[in-house]
Amino acid sequence: MIKQSTFGKMPNGTTVEQYCLSNQQGVSVEILNLGGIIRRWLIPNSKNKHTDIVLGYDTVDDYLADDSYLGALVGRYANRINHGKFSLAGSNYQTDINQGGNCLHGGSQGFNGKVWQCTLLSSGDDPSIMLELSSCDGDQGFPGNIAVRVIYTLTEQNRLKIEYFAEAEQTTLYNPTNHSYFNLSGHNSGSITAHQVQLLASHYTPTDERAIPTGEIAEVDNTPFDFRQLTTISQPLASDKQQIKYGNGLDHNLCLDAYSPGSKIASYAGQAVSSDINLNIYTNMPGIQIFTANHFDNKKGKDGALYQAHQGVCFETQFYPDTPNQPHFPSATLEAGKEFYSVTEYEVLF
Repeated sequence: MIKQSTFGKMPNGTTVEQYCLSNQQGVSVEILNLGGIIRRWLIPNSKNKHTDIVLGYDTVDDYLADDSYLGALVGRYANRINHGKFSLAGSNYQTDINQGGNCLHGGSQGFNGKVWQCTLLSSGDDPSIMLELSSCDGDQGFPGNIAVRVIYTLTEQNRLKIEYFAEAEQTTLYNPTNHSYFNLSGHNSGSITAHQVQLLASHYTPTDERAIPTGEIAEVDNTPFDFRQLTTISQPLASDKQQIKYGNGLDHNLCLDAYSPGSKIASYAGQAVSSDINLNIYTNMPGIQIFTANHFDNKKGKDGALYQAHQGVCFETQFYPDTPNQPHFPSATLEAGKEFYSVTEYEVLF
């Protein structure tokens, strides 16, 4: 079932709509056409109520002022590009600089702040919506006109399937992701440091102090980034290793072992576990950025919540950071006339 309602208005008067996808298991996901934002994700609990497992806001203005990308689709390029510079097809490009001297998540006017066109694809079993957006040549400094689509589907197996499509008129970069902050105990329940995480990744990409990869693809053995077995989040956060100090916590890309170039199938990447709810993650992307909301400090969220550091954790499936400047990383180049496709599925168990 899909229920549509008005969430608010943009400064120019454009209406922001909310689409609530719900299945017969009692799970529902509320998605805005503003930024494709996942605003609520409600899971039935033993108290005959629902646990909301994603952080979010109450108003359009809050989302437009947000610098943390709560729940949003980000693009054209998720994560960071060093100094916003790259070369592609013999030309040099300078993209928007919006964080620490880097281009982060597509620039200051990225996809997260745009109102997307929404089409209801299915309102019965496995409710599904399609969001569409066009980005013109030179948008935030990126080359080529590009038409992008994202399909959200909530299945009866309690999976939220996110499919990303794009076509470009000239060769460009494309690296989308969803930036939901999960707290499986409830968005307003406090720290996620007791959550356990497993991510099937034998390697990670170390960074410098600006969160830019050094170029090394390092083994996770004997590092805070070995999540191959279930690991309590508090453990790596307590590490005195320089990589943890750089980000004041976890903000790192792990190289997923299951990645198979060209595959369109979402393979198991890992899980997060709390006392009541488990989250399984599947993707066909090569990397996953684990981020523990290290900079939150009394961030005013929905329902009167005040979000603090380590009150949410992101699992951003994507190409590695700064890929266009690291030719040995899996490529985020989208060639003219070819279709981009990626898929990520988040499955809740309760």
